[in-house]
Amino acid sequence: MFSEDDIKQFNENLRELMDSSSRQAKEILRKILLKVFTKLNYSFVDLTNTPNTCFDIIAKKESKLTIIKIEPYIDNLLKAQAQELKNLSAFLQASPVIIGVRGKRFDEIQDGLVLFRHDIPVISPETFLNLMIDGLPPVVYCNRGGYYVCINRNSLRKARLDKNLSYGELARLIGISRRTMYEYEHSINPPPETAILLEDILDTSLTQGIPIFNIKFSLEEDTVSSIEKLTPRKEEIAILLEDLGLISQFWVKKMPFDAYGEHGNHDIKSGLNVLLCVDEDNGKNVITRVEMTQKIASIAKRRPILIIDEEDHPASELVPTFTIDELQEMKKAFDLVKEYIKKYAMLKENLES
Repeated sequence: MFSEDDIKQFNENLRELMDSSSRQAKEILRKILLKVFTKLNYSFVDLTNTPNTCFDIIAKKESKLTIIKIEPYIDNLLKAQAQELKNLSAFLQASPVIIGVRGKRFDEIQDGLVLFRHDIPVISPETFLNLMIDGLPPVVYCNRGGYYVCINRNSLRKARLDKNLSYGELARLIGISRRTMYEYEHSINPPPETAILLEDILDTSLTQGIPIFNIKFSLEEDTVSSIEKLTPRKEEIAILLEDLGLISQFWVKKMPFDAYGEHGNHDIKSGLNVLLCVDEDNGKNVITRVEMTQKIASIAKRRPILIIDEEDHPASELVPTFTIDELQEMKKAFDLVKEYIKKYAMLKENLES
């Protein structure tokens, strides 16, 4: 899959990172990630050169959807950006990951280490390559209080019982309290040095990789805060969509689209999961945003929609377009779905003709 020349090029790219500016480093990381995703037959959308986005690449293979933010200096990722990224990941049922090089507390993010920035996992490009190319996941993570490793609790319990050791006996051999030993077997993870001692004493492997591409988030149901600073037109649209049943709406600032929303039943199969673009400047800047939104929607299996003010405004040739008047005439969310299907069929027919 990856040739010796590929690996050599990756290594050269990694050496360049430490002496590069943030902008240069981001471009180097972009090239690395896109080459890996291409080689591994991922579908992806690259937004790296799109300004003001909370993520840079969205990639999918089979049913696994990953949203990546490239942030060479990880402390530059602000809390508001991270929250938008987590909410979008929850809506798309994706896993967010930050690829970084350094930070305020780290001159260099070490290979095999997972950090967390506003609860989102952060890994180095070396860790990313080891995981994607060699299937070697990181095993150590940094959290409040120190460094820890994930362990297999079932294996720990089995090995302890096989050695006929009580919690107290094993705890004394390790040099920890009985309570801490009990918690290792039931709820918490040990630091690396303790995990090594446990493996040596019990003569078994306990550490396991951190599934960074399987970390999920829940939507923060705070629709009010996401719409409280909308323009009058967007506020009108938000109210219309809520009346149709799209009660979970998130209006955003750091994405190509303006909002995403879903019906109250949260059922992806209902077809009521939309990515929404609003044209507020008569088509001047909306075309590029719609193109990006259509690509993202295609990968994430959502419905892209463009809303315009009046019929004489330019419509999109890529996604179904609705006027505000059309929304006002609808009575329920399924009216939107039916009209969407009709408009999508017409667009497809026009493109094929």
